[in-house]
Amino acid sequence: MKKSRKITKEEREILLHMQLRSKLSLLVLFYIFGLVLPFLTCMIITLNFKFFYLFIVALFLLFVIIYLIPKFEKNNYEKGDIRCFESIVVSSKAHDIYYYVCEINGQDGVFIDYRYPVNTKLPKNKEVIVVMVEGPKKYKDYILLDKETKKVLSDYRTRFDIIDC
Repeated sequence: MKKSRKITKEEREILLHMQLRSKLSLLVLFYIFGLVLPFLTCMIITLNFKFFYLFIVALFLLFVIIYLIPKFEKNNYEKGDIRCFESIVVSSKAHDIYYYVCEINGQDGVFIDYRYPVNTKLPKNKEVIVVMVEGPKKYKDYILLDKETKKVLSDYRTRFDIIDC
């Protein structure tokens, strides 16, 4: 079993300077606004603002999900006790227009049954550093770093992400 260790200052700086992204894709945001904006339009047309507070609450929740939650995560990167371990890539293949998916070995040597989105195709048996941001059992929140160049390999883009947050 591979030992986990605390991340170094250099790895912490990499996490702090990586691009923040909301977990929601652009398609989900269009869907939310597709529900909220007709509601506002009907209120303006009928001049019945009895439920305007629902529109304000929906916009506030959207602001919290898109902007504040990634900021709190970044604060966790700065002050939190984050652990990592070294692993190898079991397989890597093309998945979508923008990214590839790869499978890695876990701490016990058995590959983790989760496919990680990465920005480049990784060769088999490439050594990576797996940063466990939320803990050892939250596989979807692992961030993969290249062991040699110390670059972030993880990518949460989807084909609907036209703009970067």
